[in-house]
Amino acid sequence: MNRSRRTVLRAGSVALLAAGAGCVSSLREDSAEPDESNGGGDDPGGDDRDNEPVVEMAPNGWPSFQGSPGNTGNAGSTAAPTTEPTERWRATLPGAVTDQVAVVDGTVCVSTDAGTVHALEADSGDERWSTTVDGGRSQCPCVVDGRVVVGTESGSLVALDLESGDEVWTADLSGPAMGPTAADGTVYVGTREEPAVHAVDAASGDVSWTFEPEPAFDVVNYPAVTDDHVFVGTEAVIEARLHALDRSKGTEAWTREVTRAGPPTVSGSLVMIPSTTVRIYRHDRFPRGGFSGRGSNAASPAVSSDAYFAGSTGGRFSAYKRDDVGVHWGIDLEHPVASAPAITDDAVYVALETGLLCAMSRESGETLWTRSLEGEDASGPAVAEGAVFVGTDAGRLVAFE
Repeated sequence: MNRSRRTVLRAGSVALLAAGAGCVSSLREDSAEPDESNGGGDDPGGDDRDNEPVVEMAPNGWPSFQGSPGNTGNAGSTAAPTTEPTERWRATLPGAVTDQVAVVDGTVCVSTDAGTVHALEADSGDERWSTTVDGGRSQCPCVVDGRVVVGTESGSLVALDLESGDEVWTADLSGPAMGPTAADGTVYVGTREEPAVHAVDAASGDVSWTFEPEPAFDVVNYPAVTDDHVFVGTEAVIEARLHALDRSKGTEAWTREVTRAGPPTVSGSLVMIPSTTVRIYRHDRFPRGGFSGRGSNAASPAVSSDAYFAGSTGGRFSAYKRDDVGVHWGIDLEHPVASAPAITDDAVYVALETGLLCAMSRESGETLWTRSLEGEDASGPAVAEGAVFVGTDAGRLVAFE
């Protein structure tokens, strides 16, 4: 199973970090008290929260995990079904699809746990090309500058030509490669066993810099990237950390201890990471407060300009107000939330552990529709090209419109 989703699902919730200071209200609907264990008393900066948070939208389709370098899960005004959908197409692949797909320029890129990478037509599901990558595994590919980039268990980062599937370059890394993220022509990827974070030139495959955490701390999937920093989680057996790295040279700006770690999310002043409690800090690592919901918030959230959206292992899914961390709305989905949600201006899409795909109103949380994936475990949704794309552990990839 996918480490970014399944391992954290059993042990995590979402920790939130923020550039803004200020107080945090308790949750009104999730019946949880705010976590003030690292509370705002350490914060010397006052309430300098940004009033108009920057939310990074998927720039061109859904080119990587959660659609953007910041892992925000926000497809903006992209058209997607808000009423009972039809199945645009269904493809059967040779291995499980346990993570999101990437969608760029009418092409769906997907990797499976059989080590295969496929490019499919977004409109029809017809296969354009497929190839086998030595040590490949199911993860969300990263598409950058006409290259489809995937990490492998054999310790390499492989770039394939988007048009043909031909190998463009291979970068040998320090250990098994986790899911990559790209921004401005550079791919950022972590490794485990011999843990490190690497910045790799997308054109050549040359490594620009390497950061090495403590040896016991494996790097998790999908770093989050801003103009100045790369945020990445690391995990040891019973502890974890969030690191802020200088994007230009890979030096560590700061680190914070968390209980578990998953892919971070960055949007404006907020930094979020799946962990076992939900805490809010400033980018300069001073705490802003925190909260926890029913069960644990196991997967990365999605973020809009006024809210963030997260589900829990207890089957609760909530929209939290961005200004005070109160609950805007919350609903019971009755099944554990298995993956990171995707949002548009109108809807929230989330996969449940029991193989259901659920669409909700972004404004109210009202259920718009649900579709069963035949009892199969579902990957996280990707929203692009007028459709919602979701894979299953039985090797199916389905497009709903």
